[in-house]
Formats: sequence, structure tokens, C-alpha cells
Amino acid sequence: MAFSKKYIGKGKQVENMEIVEVSLNMAELQNHSFEYEGETYVKFNVAKLKEPDQYGKTHTVYFSVKESESDES
Repeated sequence: MAFSKKYIGKGKQVENMEIVEVSLNMAELQNHSFEYEGETYVKFNVAKLKEPDQYGKTHTVYFSVKESESDES
């Protein structure tokens, strides 16, 4: 089973702290929410970028999405 990444935002490490502040796309969060025992949750990954982007963002935020298997005949 293969996975792809659906990027939903970026973040920046707070100077002199072990905190990453992120901005997320609310529509994407709602599209990927799920229910468990009557509560709504969102599960995502935060990963450090190899190098900061042009805006100084140091981290990326994404969902891991299962890819459907293609028919190989």
C-alpha cells in the first residue's frame, strides 16, 4: 500500500524554544477529519524542512493519504 502527502500548511520554529508554530488550511482540516467515540479529530504530520523556505518557514504540515491500488493486468 502506498501513501502520498497532502500538504496543508507550514510552520516556523519559535526562536530559542522547542516549539513550532504552524498555520493550517481549515478547509483541508475539515476534509480530513474523522470521528472516534463521538468526538471529531484531525491527525497530521509535522516535519522539519531541509532548509527554510523563502518566507523563513522551517517545517511543513501534511496528511498521509492512502493511494488506491491500480489494476495491473
